[in-house]
Amino acid sequence: MAESVEIRVHGVSGTPPESLLEIHDIRQVDGDDAARFFRERHLPQAEPVKCEAFHWGNMTSGSVSKALWLLMAPFGVINLAGYTLPAPAKADGGRTRPVRAARKAALVSLRLLGLVLTVLLVATVAFVSIDLFAWQCGGTPSCLPKKMPAFGAGQSGWHWRLPLGAAFPAAVVGALTVFSAQVHLHPAPGTAAEPAPADATVHLADARFWSPSPRTALLRLLHLSAALAVVTMLIAHLSTHGVAGLRPARGWSYTTLWVLFWVAAGIATWCVLVTAFGRAFGAKDADAAADPNAVPARYRALRALNWLVFVGVVVIASAWGSHAGRRTVRHSARLTGFDWAFQAAYAGAALLLVVLLLANLVLCLRRSAKRSLPKPFRWMWGGMAPSVLAGLAVLLATGFTSGLAIQLSRLLGHPDSVTDRKQPLELPDLFHTTALLWGLILVPVTLLAALCLAARYQWPRLGRLGMPLGERIRQDYPGEKLPRRTVGRIDVAWRRGRLKYRLPLCLAALGAAAVAAALVQGSFGGKAVLPGFDTGPGWLREDIYGEGGQRQFFTLVENTGAWVLTGLAAGLAFLGMRAFKSPSLRRQVGILWDLLAFWPRLTHPIVPPPYGARAVLALAQRIRDKTRHHGRVVLSGHSQGSLICVAAALCVGEATRGRTALVTHGSQLMFAYARLFPEYVGHATLADLYTDKMGGRWRNLHRWSDPIGGPVLAYPATGPVDPVLPSTAAWTVIGTEGQAAPSSVRTAADGSWLRRIGPEYQLRDPHNVIAADGRPASPMLGHSAYYADPAYDLAVAELLDLIGPHPAGRTRPGRIRRTVLRALRREGPLPPGVPED
Repeated sequence: MAESVEIRVHGVSGTPPESLLEIHDIRQVDGDDAARFFRERHLPQAEPVKCEAFHWGNMTSGSVSKALWLLMAPFGVINLAGYTLPAPAKADGGRTRPVRAARKAALVSLRLLGLVLTVLLVATVAFVSIDLFAWQCGGTPSCLPKKMPAFGAGQSGWHWRLPLGAAFPAAVVGALTVFSAQVHLHPAPGTAAEPAPADATVHLADARFWSPSPRTALLRLLHLSAALAVVTMLIAHLSTHGVAGLRPARGWSYTTLWVLFWVAAGIATWCVLVTAFGRAFGAKDADAAADPNAVPARYRALRALNWLVFVGVVVIASAWGSHAGRRTVRHSARLTGFDWAFQAAYAGAALLLVVLLLANLVLCLRRSAKRSLPKPFRWMWGGMAPSVLAGLAVLLATGFTSGLAIQLSRLLGHPDSVTDRKQPLELPDLFHTTALLWGLILVPVTLLAALCLAARYQWPRLGRLGMPLGERIRQDYPGEKLPRRTVGRIDVAWRRGRLKYRLPLCLAALGAAAVAAALVQGSFGGKAVLPGFDTGPGWLREDIYGEGGQRQFFTLVENTGAWVLTGLAAGLAFLGMRAFKSPSLRRQVGILWDLLAFWPRLTHPIVPPPYGARAVLALAQRIRDKTRHHGRVVLSGHSQGSLICVAAALCVGEATRGRTALVTHGSQLMFAYARLFPEYVGHATLADLYTDKMGGRWRNLHRWSDPIGGPVLAYPATGPVDPVLPSTAAWTVIGTEGQAAPSSVRTAADGSWLRRIGPEYQLRDPHNVIAADGRPASPMLGHSAYYADPAYDLAVAELLDLIGPHPAGRTRPGRIRRTVLRALRREGPLPPGVPED
């Protein structure tokens, strides 16, 4: 049966369907427990437009396990960085080869960076459990027995403390295997069986983009196998090298441990090589296309061998290997091997960042298309988003791991040893370096960025040619005498809303500082790895801390950085623990992964299962169903829902799209997504969707008070996107560069107000300030409830009219809507697709 349907899609907050439909009595009409479609329970059959709510919030916002994924934020950022890379240019002579080579080098760097971060996490857990707890604290009367009696078995308990400590990193590897084994958050009906390409450079409209990559399961196996192999090497190494209080293995156990050490080293090296290559050597993806979790048999055998070697090393090292001897000092020194492992990880991350930076520069310099882009759509950070995000991910990973080790040692009552206080616990030097860099670089940069944002908030005209916000606000309320308090309230909201356009500059400074800090700590690690350099605990004190006031300054800076790291890690842990008891908090915590987990797994396999395929394909199927009998569909996407609606509109066929229109509101498509992901939702994609594919049947609604959403389909012809511009300033409609579209104000008897700039509609907030009979004063809405604005219904009515008449006859839009539509046709330049008569 042909219908005219409006489908509302919520954003990342998981808005309940009752709020989307603005009613309480609803029923589910399609979908399942994940992708759900709702309507009013007793919807009159004569209703000209049926309103539906598409609710996908259960996919990401309601699970405890997804709240715990918050602790894996660096992994998600690395995966996101892969989608910010510019794709190779089209064939243009000799310029294609270097661009493609640069992209391949960047993807290899990102995959290897992800591998390094996984190894770093597991190695840190191994250091904390084996070195700090089992060795340095185990058997020390002044350390653990009073707090953790299970570890205080005396000097002869090393034979069972070692396997107990080794069980923790093995448990982490097992947990990551289980958590990351889920390919889709929910099975996506209609997903193509054809596997996705290795680098996912296909368009969002290609069904292969939404198919799980056959390389994801292999990358997951390689990541976790390499991490476990490194732990195996560490246990074998520490058992064959004695330190104060520990006698190394001798005889056959010594030889066997070294043999197993090199076997584990070979496994780790093979994992690195295959990860860099991006696919299994000599294997096809046919099996993985049918089963996304399938990996070639030889790699399953490699995983089994890896676990056998790990168990063998732990058993031999604890039963016949090293033994705890009589203590000759007040406390034991650190076990060997961990310093070198962390130094190699830091140095490798820095080297990979350098390769990524060079490849990223080649991509930016070789792509001439970015120069022709309109300024609001130009690449984020000049196209260096992959490097900035990768630097942030590396510094977050090293910061979280360092903060974990430092604060655990302090929690036991024994702070670090760099301060020369006699303490029984020692930490690798690079942990102190990381804390020092956080205190020396990131804290001042963060404070400076916050001050810049505060200055932009306080003085909106600073560095801009425009008008005071108070005067500009009154232009949106012609003929109304606004109270000064109301103007002040709107002024605050506008100031807050305009900060999002300044935030990328602050994030760029923070990202540059993160990259610099990662390179510095990597150079320290590389220096220590090189033969002939002191790798003991003295080099940091001698080269950096010095004596006197210099020592006090750097000690204070390091303590500041350590507490900042502690605050971040503790905040994440607190959110994760609180999420067990608070569903509303779980929903808020899940917002971060709502943003990151939309994209399929590309450069890091241990991220939350992507929901983008499930949401987009379910919505696309619903559009096909409702237009199959010449029905009409208006997609209404709010915030993140606007990205889902755009992807769904790209996925459906041309005939289906001809009976579909699109309205977005509170959207970040212009200032965030188009700039971060230029090859997926960039200017070319959005312009083509508006002008060609949708035929002009797309409207975007925004408010200056919205702190997240903004314009999408039009931008100022001169100057930045900023409310200080005069309301009469000319704007340019997307896809019609060089043609200015002046703004025009439309009002109606029902109190609706909008400023039309082609397909871009500016709404005022609040839309009604002076209370009157039948028109109460409206609240400030900001980013929410665009449906509550009377102008929203006008936009939907206009889009339905653009699609064409209902097959059963043109539905009557109502007297007010008909009057407004006639006015829209009569005055001003019309957007593409609007009928002239």
